[in-house]
Formats: sequence, structure tokens, C-alpha cells
Amino acid sequence: MPLAEVSPSDPSLLPNASNGHSRLRLSWLHPVGLIGLSFVNMLYKFLTLGIYGFWAKTEVRRRLWSAVRLEGEPLSYTGTGRELFLGFLMIFGIVLLPLLLFNVGVMLVFGPEAAQAANIIVYPVIFFLVGIGTYRAQRYRLTRTNWRGIRGALVGSDIQYALTYIWSAILIPFTLGWIIPWRATRLQKIMTEDTRFGDRPLTFTADAGPLYKSFAVMWIVTALTAFAVLGYFGTSFMELMALGKVGQSTPQEQYRLGMLVISLYAALFAVYLVYYLLSAWYRSKSTKHYAANTHFEGATFSSTVTGTGFVRLAIGNFLITMLGFLLAILLFGCVVAILGVGANPAESTGAQIAGILGIVIFVSAAGLFAPIVQARTWRYLIQNLKLNGTVPLAQIAQAAEQKLSRGEGLAQAFDIDGF
Repeated sequence: MPLAEVSPSDPSLLPNASNGHSRLRLSWLHPVGLIGLSFVNMLYKFLTLGIYGFWAKTEVRRRLWSAVRLEGEPLSYTGTGRELFLGFLMIFGIVLLPLLLFNVGVMLVFGPEAAQAANIIVYPVIFFLVGIGTYRAQRYRLTRTNWRGIRGALVGSDIQYALTYIWSAILIPFTLGWIIPWRATRLQKIMTEDTRFGDRPLTFTADAGPLYKSFAVMWIVTALTAFAVLGYFGTSFMELMALGKVGQSTPQEQYRLGMLVISLYAALFAVYLVYYLLSAWYRSKSTKHYAANTHFEGATFSSTVTGTGFVRLAIGNFLITMLGFLLAILLFGCVVAILGVGANPAESTGAQIAGILGIVIFVSAAGLFAPIVQARTWRYLIQNLKLNGTVPLAQIAQAAEQKLSRGEGLAQAFDIDGF
């Protein structure tokens, strides 16, 4: 979307000379070359067996950051692929490998049952580390984000965030999910109020109360749909059992059996569809609520996203992602067709090589068009986000430097950070 011209005669877009305050305008300038970048990243990840993924993510971030404009000037991302790679290696060595060795050791010494019991200890540890990883990933991104030379920062405690993250998650099943709006709001408050632009903090004044009306609609309608499907499952299961006993006797019974299985999958999809549509509506409500209660100096954010907009965005992103998977399957088939030769494919060296290369190609191509999907998501959010009010830009000083030499290793190790 081309940037609108700023007229010097428009006082709403110019600094207030009397107090040095300015109105800030957010805009989006869509990055070019994302399709070509997607294929280049796939090729390099294939040639490096995935290692290039850290550098690929960095290049995508640079383009996405520069597409976000504040007063017509782009954000800049200064992180490097080397930092992300070193962060992952460190976490792999001091976290993932010890957890894996612990689990394998318990299984070898005490047996598979003991290993399953040991997961009662391992899973909470992993969940706690996911909370830490989420917080540290945001801190890394902020310290590597600049606008007019002023960088961001996250100054709080990752331990405090992780503790809230894990104990509130434990309560989700015990509250049948009703803690979710409160939990999301609490985590958002911690993250937002720990954020700094230069030396100035953001403030967050939202509470979870206004979200519960839309959450209740989502919860009740989804629950009723799920109960109806469970009832259908009960009667269908009895019929499936009966058909299973005589299922080989007639083609009509075989047909009925197949239709029952298809209808069960359709019922499950119906529950998911109802939940997804309602959750899009709830997500739009929470996004607007959080934006309206996020403040920076004298300015307040506002968002105009809608549930319909989120659904359209998700459908488009899904189709683009599936296109990437189809291309990955096509490449896999080409490799098998070229190398999978021989009278006995199971013993063919070409077939074995094709299998290995096919797997590497498929993994490299999975998420082929992720940069396009991420850009579409950012564009929708940024184009529907405004900053209302004025900000004393001249008074903002540089944030204290946070000495980070490695990237968000935990977030990448647990695959919880798409950006």
C-alpha cells in the first residue's frame, strides 16, 4: 500500500512546536521479492540440511520490520543469523540434550513405564522453559529493533513471566478454560509493562472483564456443538460395532460402514469450524481491547480488526501454506522418479538416496511460503492499528543497552516463535 503524502499544512501530522509533542502515524509498505526469497531460503536450507534456517529467519525479519513505517520511516532489525544459531546451540547443549539423556537413562535403567512416570517431572520443566523462551524471544527482538536509532528493550524478569505462564496454564483444565481471558490479559500486562521504547515505558490498563461476554458465547456454543457430536458419536459407535461383526457380508454394510466413518470425521470438523469462527470473533475483541488499553506517553493505540477479517486472513494463509506443501510433495515425487530406479525398489540404491533426499527436500520446503503468510498477517494488523494522541519524541533517550550476544534459543528449540 503506498504511503500517503504528508502535507506540511496538516497540523495533526506535524510536531507541536510549543511542547515538542508529535502525532505518530503507522503505515505498511509491503516488501517486494518475498516469493523469490521463499525459494532461495528453501534451496539454502536444503543444501545446509536446515542450518541456514537461522539466517533465513533473520532476512525475513529484516524485510518485515522495514515494511512497518512510523511517520514514514521504517523500523530496522539488527539481529543476525549467527546470534540465533549460537542461541540454539547453547540451549540444545544445556537444556534439550540433558532432558533427552535423562529420559533415555530412566528408560534403560528402570524401563518404559518408569520413563513415562518421569515425564511427570519433565513436562512441567519443559512448560516452564516455554514461558521463559517466550519472554526472552520478545526481549531479543526488541533489543534488535530500532527506529530513528532508538532501540526497544524488555526490562522485567523472565522467571516471573514463566511462573505466571505455568501456574495459570495448570488451572485451565480445572476451570474448564474459563481462566483463559484472565490468563491472556495477565501475561499481556507483564509483557507490555516491561517493554521500553528508548527509556520510556508502555502502560497497560486492561482487565479481563470485558472479554468474558464474547468468551462465554464462544465457550457455550462450542460446548453445545461438542456435546451434540459426542451424542452422535455414541450412537454411531454402537452401529459401527454392530457392522464390524458382520461387515464382510454385504456391500451395503460395507458402504454404510464407510459413510459412518466419513460422517464422524465431518462431525469433528464441524466442531473445529464452529470453534474457529467463534475464536476469530473473540480474538478480534481481545485485540481491540488490548490495543485500546495500551498507552505510550500521551498516546493510546486503537485497532479496527474484525472477526471476519481474521477468518479471511486465515483462509488465505492456509491456502498459501498448502500450496507450499503441494510443491514440496511435487519435488519429493520428482526426486523419487529420477533416482528411484531398479528392478527391486526396496533394494535400489537410487531409491534409498531418493528417500533420504526426498525427506530433506520436504522438510526444507515445508512452510515454503511462510514469509508471505507472515507478511500478510503483519499487514492486516498494522493497517488496522493506530496511535492516537501525541508523543514527546524529543524527550525520549536511548534505552540502556542489554548485552545479548545470542538469540532466542529456547523459543527456537521448542518452536514457539514464528517470527
